[in-house]
Amino acid sequence: MTLQQPPPVITRNIGGDPRVVGPVLQFSLFIVPLVMNCFFMVYALAGWIIEGRDKLNWSLEAPTVAVWVCVGMVMYCVLVLGFVRFRGGNFMHPLSVSSFVHIAIALLLMLSVFMTVSV
Repeated sequence: MTLQQPPPVITRNIGGDPRVVGPVLQFSLFIVPLVMNCFFMVYALAGWIIEGRDKLNWSLEAPTVAVWVCVGMVMYCVLVLGFVRFRGGNFMHPLSVSSFVHIAIALLLMLSVFMTVSV
């Protein structure tokens, strides 16, 4: 009776390339834009829900908040893209794809805020 070897376990990253980004750093770089876009979505949706004086107060600061949050998200995602490329990853790496998606979501949420303020 021969013993079988256990199947290999990928522990470095989703793509399996050990030289790109480790799992803890990959999780850390992924969770920041996810949380920021979730909070940004709640902020943008608040403009669609609130009415009256609260909407007036919200609309006074909303464009500035939207621009700065969007700029911050784009800068963060560009830095992550640069880091992944620097470490040898390609644009199909999960962090790169995530960065592109989060940039698009941040731009759409900023557009939503501007649409809400103009209504």
